[in-house]
Amino acid sequence: MDGVSQSPAYYVALKQVGVPVELHLYAEGRQAFGLRAGALPIAQWPHLVETWLGTIGMLDAADAH
Repeated sequence: MDGVSQSPAYYVALKQVGVPVELHLYAEGRQAFGLRAGALPIAQWPHLVETWLGTIGMLDAADAH
């Protein structure tokens, strides 16, 4: 399985066993690219993961920025 196929396959496997999961695919950008400020949509992923972690109860309100 190639790197592109692994993420959707992992997502499906987690969903099948009831793990709360989201999958976001971006047309441009590379791994960890979103950690840098930029105009591409991938630059938003740190905020999205923080929101998601709060939604599933993994962050206390004090931890969220």
